[in-house]
Amino acid sequence: MAITDKSNMLCILNILEEYSDEEHILGMKELQSKLKTIYDIKPDRRTIYSSVAALQDFGFDISTYDENGIGYYLREREFEPSEIRLLIDAVYSFEYISKKQTEDLIEKLKNKLSVNQRKSFNYSNIISADKKSPNQQVFLNTVILDEAINKRLQVKFTYLDFDYDKKLVPRRAEKYTVSPYRMICENKHYYLICISKGHTNPGFYRIDMMQDIEITGDSLEYSKQEANLNSVSKVIYAYAGAPQTIKLRGDKVALKYVIESFGKDCIIMKKSDSEFEATFKAPVEGMFYWALQYMQHVEVLEPKDLRKRIISTIKSENMYS
Repeated sequence: MAITDKSNMLCILNILEEYSDEEHILGMKELQSKLKTIYDIKPDRRTIYSSVAALQDFGFDISTYDENGIGYYLREREFEPSEIRLLIDAVYSFEYISKKQTEDLIEKLKNKLSVNQRKSFNYSNIISADKKSPNQQVFLNTVILDEAINKRLQVKFTYLDFDYDKKLVPRRAEKYTVSPYRMICENKHYYLICISKGHTNPGFYRIDMMQDIEITGDSLEYSKQEANLNSVSKVIYAYAGAPQTIKLRGDKVALKYVIESFGKDCIIMKKSDSEFEATFKAPVEGMFYWALQYMQHVEVLEPKDLRKRIISTIKSENMYS
């Protein structure tokens, strides 16, 4: 196939991707006009016929005049509009992606659709820009961490926190050094599962709070097998630990929160139309904070030590008392 023929194919494909869909079919004259205006080429009908046929042979699902009686359009795309909408909504909701990176990523997703399909996506975002992370290094962080995880090497980084001026500042002067194992999205944040230097149990650091990550070149202090990553299979409020059997009583309002937080593996026993008991495994430290959040609707029954701690916390002096 000549270079000119390949160029014609690519130009036609780009125009079909950008301007055509089921409700916007390009007739032969309109297609030729766009080729002339955008690429300054004017292939004849026979060239367009052969180029479209070649694109179809390569697997592109293009509807033609013989099928629709009007002209040409790209029938199937890499993503359906409904899939793009779902992905855009997800990107909007990720607070750990900065406002600028959110806008750039959404623009790339929109470009997977035709220019006409994109018009229906001009709606306001779901998450306020004020809730978006100001850290512009999140994407770079994930690239570096992914490399370190694959190469089984330690990393060091500056860990950030907010000051009273609502600016991100280093939590301490010394950099943190950790053995990285996995990245997970949990509780609306993106975390690195790792073991800090000098420690033995896995912990978490928010990736959007990391800055200036460096791969040290030192091997992991513990292999994946030694790291006991099963202890972080259930993550609550980014607290890990060996899961313990939890038993709680709740009203029907809490049933949704229990299933969403602890999965469908938890055992649910209906006690009445308005009350249930649930049994599942979870790290105790995270469960403590979860139970306090939903204490209007749930009562921890076991383990006894956790129950006593919750009761003591409720009774003790606090900011409200």
